[in-house]
Amino acid sequence: MRYLLELIRPEIFQYFVESDTEGMPFDRENRSLIYQRAKSERDTTSFGTKINVYAPGYEWGNHSLQAKDLDAANMRVAIGGPDCKQPYSCSLLNISAMSFGSLSQNAILAF
Repeated sequence: MRYLLELIRPEIFQYFVESDTEGMPFDRENRSLIYQRAKSERDTTSFGTKINVYAPGYEWGNHSLQAKDLDAANMRVAIGGPDCKQPYSCSLLNISAMSFGSLSQNAILAF
């Protein structure tokens, strides 16, 4: 019985234990999206998200009608302790994997 259960463990875990937003390397939600796009089916879900956006640790950015001027020193984090030979000041908002040539001048200024 043990070997039979070990044989079908991935399927049991996938369908009965994991939620739609858990799983590695791809969760069920992303896998379904990939399958729908591969079959040229409709890949949108109405009425929001299945992810708990109020859970601790969930992060997002909001628009503001009254933008504030922030001190640039508050937007950086020091990486490396007292024994570090080359400490680094890392930005909290990084621009990565983007081609500046594909962005407008105003978009770059906003970053």
